[in-house]
Amino acid sequence: MVQNLMSRLPILLPFAAVALAFFGLRGPLPERTPVPLVAWTMLAVNDATPQQADAHLLRTGGATLLIDAGAVGGPLVALLKKYGVKRIDIVLISHPHKDHYGGLWALFDSDVSVGRVVMNFPSKKSCDVELPWGCDYADLEKLGALMVAKGISHEKSSTGDLLFREGLVTLQTLYAHDGASPPVGVTDINDQSLIVRLQAGPHRALFTGDLNDVLGRYLAQHVPDLEADILKVPHHGTEGVAPNEFFARVAASLALVPAPTTLWHSDRSKRIRDYFAQAAVPAMVSGELGDVTVEFLPREWRIRTERAIP
Repeated sequence: MVQNLMSRLPILLPFAAVALAFFGLRGPLPERTPVPLVAWTMLAVNDATPQQADAHLLRTGGATLLIDAGAVGGPLVALLKKYGVKRIDIVLISHPHKDHYGGLWALFDSDVSVGRVVMNFPSKKSCDVELPWGCDYADLEKLGALMVAKGISHEKSSTGDLLFREGLVTLQTLYAHDGASPPVGVTDINDQSLIVRLQAGPHRALFTGDLNDVLGRYLAQHVPDLEADILKVPHHGTEGVAPNEFFARVAASLALVPAPTTLWHSDRSKRIRDYFAQAAVPAMVSGELGDVTVEFLPREWRIRTERAIP
């Protein structure tokens, strides 16, 4: 069949050219690629090291947002420049741990401009109880002073806040508490993570910071609308993370895990690995795949990875 058609091409091609000219065309109609409502890139800020860190780039038609900024000394600025980012309209920091906000120091010192920062600062008491390994109030005070010096607006966020809207795209804080009056007794800084939902047309993604077991169980039992198509797995998929009950309530079709390969395949992540495997939910890990981009189209979403899926 193919051979016969090829032998007739010299006859068919002139006829095709005449037909196209008659209809005012100069070639085949180009295939239209839908423009994404928003592209979410899980930046591989922990790609080459065993260090856990989070950074997520959101690009809409008219704005650029960043959820978390990676760790001190990480490759955040280089990755932003790889994607041609010259300005970030909103930086949202899920919670005040250095593997989520540490990259702000380099970002503020770069030629990438920043519009405003959304970040809930903890009390000194709840923060410094984690020294020397966790929250560091003195470091946060210096960061706040730097934002003032740079003229970068700083805002807090509460449950229900609409952080961003553009057409069919919204970013909203689904849940927040300040640590002073948690609903479940004593919590740590991880449980002060802002739980944020991205809505792009009919699609939803849930960003969970380092949500831990205690508050994760509370949210699973008391927040009526947790469902999302894609889940940013909390706390890099390690122990202490939100319970399986929370994952079941979200009922995601895809899980994105910002973690080094060694951490994801360690015993620290076994429960979460097993949960998604048994639920037949693909888990995409930045340490394995590099940058992972989800493009939310009007009727579907598609995935691009920097490296081939094993």
